[in-house]
Amino acid sequence: MGRQYPIILIIDDSKAFREFAKYSIREDIKFVNIFQASTGVEGLQLFLKYKPDVILLDWKMPGIDGLTVLEAIVKDDPATKVIMTTAYDDDQNLINDMMKRGAFSFVPKPMNRINLLKVIADALRERKNSKFYGQIIPKKIESV
Repeated sequence: MGRQYPIILIIDDSKAFREFAKYSIREDIKFVNIFQASTGVEGLQLFLKYKPDVILLDWKMPGIDGLTVLEAIVKDDPATKVIMTTAYDDDQNLINDMMKRGAFSFVPKPMNRINLLKVIADALRERKNSKFYGQIIPKKIESV
């Protein structure tokens, strides 16, 4: 039996970013379950427990970094769409490495709400959640 609503996991050591992302998603996506983690370890635990459809994952965190978390997620469930984020976006080699390791997309910080929602919509569509896509993604985002 499939789940009724998509699950999004936000893994970021910045509470401000987690709240921004959660608020942005909740403003425009009517039916979604959102979980948050402030560390890579906590994020992996929530990933294993809930098997989210989409993950927003910060690269630079204390302890386990985002690339290590990304590799573990992709190894366990390659269909999970991981959107990498970081404020350190001037290193093209790092961005290329993220994509080679299985990231779905990269969005630099700071980001605007519309760009964030568009990449989440793309990830949900890629994840084959088309039954969710038509219900939850507002038309204004599709046209961006």
